[in-house]
Amino acid sequence: MYDTLLAFGDSITQFGSNPGISGFVTHLSGYYSRRMDVLNRGFSGYNTRDALRIADRVFPKTRTPHQLVAGWPWHDFTFPETPKVPKLCLVFFGANDARLAPYSQHVPLEEFYGNLRQLASLLRDPSSKHYSPETRIMFITPPAIGDRMIEAIARRNGHQPDRKNAVTKLYADAVKEVAAEMDMPVVDIWSAIEDLVHDSTTPDLPDDKLQDDKVGFVESHGVEAARYLPEKTKVSPFEGYEKYLSDGLHLNSGGNELLFKLIVSKIKEAWPELDPAAVAEEPYAF
Repeated sequence: MYDTLLAFGDSITQFGSNPGISGFVTHLSGYYSRRMDVLNRGFSGYNTRDALRIADRVFPKTRTPHQLVAGWPWHDFTFPETPKVPKLCLVFFGANDARLAPYSQHVPLEEFYGNLRQLASLLRDPSSKHYSPETRIMFITPPAIGDRMIEAIARRNGHQPDRKNAVTKLYADAVKEVAAEMDMPVVDIWSAIEDLVHDSTTPDLPDDKLQDDKVGFVESHGVEAARYLPEKTKVSPFEGYEKYLSDGLHLNSGGNELLFKLIVSKIKEAWPELDPAAVAEEPYAF
């Protein structure tokens, strides 16, 4: 059986297998073709609390309850056949945890810190039934939120905005802090999108005029349709986030391609032996 890369996350990961939006998981599958299998375990709507609840069905068990009680070494198994542990695990949560209270998906920040530590410990703690010291773990921050996109959709649906970029930043910072604390690499997609959005140039047109025109268009036709507006109207109210986000939360093609590049770059930096150039390829038959 081939080595595996496991992508564990929420809807952004689940949609990452959609080639229609250049899903980052789809890109990874092609990147590791003939070298490593890529498994998508993305669950729409899930937060870190949900992730811990289903972790038993996501991570392979490497030790039985009897072994845990007896204190056997992790590599001694009751049965000769044991599950294949992932070579690399991407942990990509936080977008739903950061949803504003009182929405049920919201997870308080302090609990979020603890949940991240628990998720990593499931693979790192020798007392865990999922203990897998050979599995590399990489955290991914939640992406930036397009506040004005979220507001436009909420206004169109008669709701209040349920997400804010400033709040999501706190959760992105938490991911980075826990990764540093546990000596794990992290992909900071939040900062990458922010840097690109704020470095982009803007046309010299009145912001209030652009905002009025585009808000009206969005309310009539939706956020996705706004991508087809003339370039001069693409500054406000979305401020460039539409280049990377489809609805203010989920990644579009631009966001997925960006995330894929960041993951690959971090893999090469942290574990050069996992670069496809260094991984043995199944030989061709001709």
